[in-house]
Amino acid sequence: MILEPLHRLRRCWWLALALVFNTAPAATPATWERLASLPVGNGGFVCGALNGKIIVAGGTNWKDDTKFWLDQIWAYDPVPNVWREAGRLTAPLAYAVAGHDGRTIWFAGGSSGTMTHRALWKMEPDLSLRHAAPLDLGFVYASGALIGSTLYVVGGTDDQAKLDRITNTFLAIDVKTGATTRLADYPEVGLTTGTAAVAGGRLFIFGGARWDPATKTVVNHSAAHAYSPAKKRWEALPSLPHPGRGFTAVALDERHLFVAGGYRNDEVEFVADTFVFTVDTGTYASTTPLPYAAMVALVKSGDWLYCLGGEDRKKHRTDAAFRIRWRELLKARP
Repeated sequence: MILEPLHRLRRCWWLALALVFNTAPAATPATWERLASLPVGNGGFVCGALNGKIIVAGGTNWKDDTKFWLDQIWAYDPVPNVWREAGRLTAPLAYAVAGHDGRTIWFAGGSSGTMTHRALWKMEPDLSLRHAAPLDLGFVYASGALIGSTLYVVGGTDDQAKLDRITNTFLAIDVKTGATTRLADYPEVGLTTGTAAVAGGRLFIFGGARWDPATKTVVNHSAAHAYSPAKKRWEALPSLPHPGRGFTAVALDERHLFVAGGYRNDEVEFVADTFVFTVDTGTYASTTPLPYAAMVALVKSGDWLYCLGGEDRKKHRTDAAFRIRWRELLKARP
């Protein structure tokens, strides 16, 4: 009889605990955190993370219907949430191919607006800039990324004003020597303003556009392919959920790539759609949209994924800057 009140007390405790768990608020959806704005509206810049700082170099913007090509370098420090000017490039530069290995940001090609650059550059952790090697070829609007000591370059044109010269050429640049090797062509007719990311030692290319000589314009596509340096061949992947150019991709981890934003077509224009591509299953799953619709730049640093600037409408560049914990993007998938 003495134990009966204890049994009742224990049942009440379990009921109270169950009530707490059943009435606890649902998990807060993943949201983007707004940061200090970029110093200027900007798109097409080189970017990366060095020593915990986010780097933006060059790019383009518009004023009074005129396009400007930029040469400034800016660095963002997350702790005080401020941008500062960190130097200048030797010339204006936008739409280069870039890659970073954790210690160095490498970039090659790009345009000043009037000339296509033929050089490989490197930015060190102290933000110093060094000309690494001259290149035999110049390219702009190409896609690419760094794997080991090789900067891969896919497609693009040799002149930013001549889109009819868009190619499917695939190049490998040795960042130690600057030596350039031509590899098996990209499997599409041509590629401009696609996006690239690396996972598991493979190069992944999503979306982009080709030149249509009949209509004399670029035509978006939804194709995706992966290149294996070990096998020296391209592999076709499932197509993106919709065609588009100006997507931006970044590896969240070795199994998941985040593909975001871009320009769908002349009716829809810029979008904030995002997908997580799972490498081993070849599937796309929607996740938390971008904080705005644009051809954005994405930089992963530590636990954070940064969304920076970009073209958010024709003849305009935004100065928006946001970040989100990238693991939340994986949790937000259906």
